[in-house]
Amino acid sequence: MNTSTALSGATDTGQWMLYGANGYTGRLIAEEAVRRGFSPVLAGRSAESVTPIADALNCSSRIFPLDVPEQVDAALADVSAVLHCAGPFARTAENMIDACFRTGTHYLDIGGEIPVLESILLKGEAAKKHGVVVLPGSGFDVVPTDCLAKKLKELLPDATELQIAMGGTVSLSPGTLKVSIETIPTGGTIRKNGKLMRVPHAWRIKSIEFDDQERCTISIPWGDVSTAWVSTGIPNIQIFGSVPRPTAITMRMIRGMITILMRSDRIRRFSEDLAGKLVHGPDATARSQNIMHIRGDVWNAQGEHRCVHMHTPEGYACTIETTLAILPRVLQGEVEPGVWTPAQAFGSDFATTIPGITFVQENEY
Repeated sequence: MNTSTALSGATDTGQWMLYGANGYTGRLIAEEAVRRGFSPVLAGRSAESVTPIADALNCSSRIFPLDVPEQVDAALADVSAVLHCAGPFARTAENMIDACFRTGTHYLDIGGEIPVLESILLKGEAAKKHGVVVLPGSGFDVVPTDCLAKKLKELLPDATELQIAMGGTVSLSPGTLKVSIETIPTGGTIRKNGKLMRVPHAWRIKSIEFDDQERCTISIPWGDVSTAWVSTGIPNIQIFGSVPRPTAITMRMIRGMITILMRSDRIRRFSEDLAGKLVHGPDATARSQNIMHIRGDVWNAQGEHRCVHMHTPEGYACTIETTLAILPRVLQGEVEPGVWTPAQAFGSDFATTIPGITFVQENEY
């Protein structure tokens, strides 16, 4: 599908809501959505935060908490789809999805928290029963990498091991950093023989050759540990992210102490509040200029190997593009009710319909 064509007609496909419009990512999506001709309902818990944004963008607004079902249901009653951007999703996704089931509202989110994804991906039958499309991971985590994983599976159908590595300049938003802090006590996660396996933070430090340069990476609990298993059936999955080597070594040295400290609710909440005050996310220049380099590798039991490299826009810029490409497809009825990963819903080549995402190299070994 041509993305620009889909977006130009999006205002005719049904009303949708962006919940969490006052967050860093939510506001960016709202601003770009309006620029492209969408008219979303902007929503959140705080009128003080949401209403000025809605007024500035000439959008309607709705203010409601997610822990009062009657208020959520009333707010969603005339909404065809909700794009949920209010994290940490471990605290918010369940309530929003339950309301979407009650009101027949399609659900998308930009989360990538593995426990949350695991829970959502079990709701397929309920989603079908209620006639609702549920598409978690509709942002940078996990659209590009999910499509990459499926592409690799197509290149090596009997693959038993998947590795995805991401390299590039990364700046976190307050919300993303809060999610990272929230998940510190649980450590890292990989998939081994089809089962999730807890591992320490920075469990593996590995030098990986990307298409542009070699980078130091560490194992990270990225959403594909959950979604790539569903999209591909590959039983062994590890995800890596690039960091400077001194940072990787330091993380390994202090991970035990930090994990213990973050088990305290008081310390964790203090850290999240501090992150919200001190961290602001990448600026417009960084979002427009930074490129993410992604490498995916698969192996089968015989040792055959396939490798694909991918470029994407900076993570938050990518999330804007992926969500605004997925929304019109859902609103226009192109996705059957149920719970889907992005690659399940749209195929491995969907990523290349997103501006700035390309498969740049495929290698056979």
